[in-house]
Parts: sequence; structure tokens; C-alpha cells
Amino acid sequence: MADSAHFKCLGKSGDIAKAQHCRAEFYSARHGWVAVDPADVRKAVLEEKLALNDPKIVELRKRLFGYWEMNWVGFNNARDFSLPSDTGAPLPYLMYPYAEFGDTKLDGRDPADFKFHLSSRRLA
Repeated sequence: MADSAHFKCLGKSGDIAKAQHCRAEFYSARHGWVAVDPADVRKAVLEEKLALNDPKIVELRKRLFGYWEMNWVGFNNARDFSLPSDTGAPLPYLMYPYAEFGDTKLDGRDPADFKFHLSSRRLA
């Protein structure tokens, strides 16, 4: 929902229709739920063309273990759930927009069949 303070590729504002991302956590008996985001580290490596041992990537790996940059908004945290009117298989997640009306189901992962626009901007 906002630009990243660390790497341009780790945040986006304006047109965010293709900026979906899954966040991850794991449970530690000592610390409770711990935020992790290995996908963002990999994305920074690939898009910034940096080596895994580059000091910027080493620092990012340390930063993103136990921390999420708070430039995003979570829309759900469910897994394998059914919508009230759904008679099919449970949905694994709602990372992309999903719509159904009557017997028609539209999946946001198929941009040819489902067009949508999401945008964000900073509020004063």
C-alpha cells in the first residue's frame, strides 16, 4: 500500500492491482507468532541483481526475520474456507480478488476473465 523504505521492489503505491503478496509467520513457544518474509529477501536479490552475501541483502535478511515493514494491509488471514454460498471445494486463500454471482465464479488470478483496479495513496 506504500513505497518501501528499504528497496523499491518491496513496496508500491498508486496502481497496486498486481502487488498482492503473502506474509508468513511461524509460532515459537518462546516468542509467540514471529513475522518472517523470505519471499521479500528473494525478490530484492533478483530485482536488484545483488548476491546473497551482499551487505544490503545480509542486512535485509536480518531485518525481515521477526519484522514486517508496515507498508501493507492485510485483507484476510484464513486458509481453506468456504464462502456462505459456495458448494465447491474450499478456497485456499483470498490473495487475489474473487467474485461469484449465480453459478459464475471469477478468479482474480486469471486477468483475461477478471479485470479489476486497486490503488493506494498517502493520506495527509
